[in-house]
Amino acid sequence: MTSEQPAISDFMTEFPATVEVGMLLGDALDRMYQDNIRHLPVVDEAGKLVGMLSTRDVAAAAALRGIEPMAAKVEAAMAPAPFTCAEHSPLVAVIERMESDRLGSVVVTKEGKPSGIFTTTDAMRVLRSLLMGKTVDRLVEPDVEASDEAREEPATRPHIRSARPSKYDGMVSWFLTKV
Repeated sequence: MTSEQPAISDFMTEFPATVEVGMLLGDALDRMYQDNIRHLPVVDEAGKLVGMLSTRDVAAAAALRGIEPMAAKVEAAMAPAPFTCAEHSPLVAVIERMESDRLGSVVVTKEGKPSGIFTTTDAMRVLRSLLMGKTVDRLVEPDVEASDEAREEPATRPHIRSARPSKYDGMVSWFLTKV
């Protein structure tokens, strides 16, 4: 790593997967499990950021407010004012805000649209880079389709409900089956 202070764009995941505000929570969960991610920026029809949805948000909405994920829309569980920053934002400032506010992710925006996402997994990669004294590759990649990687905009697509649990389901899916 260089002595120059890195920007968030040096470590963010570019062109993050997104969901549209009117999508069903169950479909958003499918997207998360299929793509091996825990956070989804929520966009409107024009692609503008309007919120953030995490697996934790869905579990909390189901448990505390009795929301049925297979019937409710994304806006019922999303955080309507996610932490955002610009691509040139200093990495250390973003990490300090994430730590002080106990945030799991930040949406990097350009002209009001998501251009990247930085999560605690990305922060762990930053830590590994510092400890090793060099930039390191990701150990975990989101499982996105090849067509999504070539896009110049965030990928938004509905998902077909899977008939069996994903290996990424973890506690959230177990909990939702008990609700």
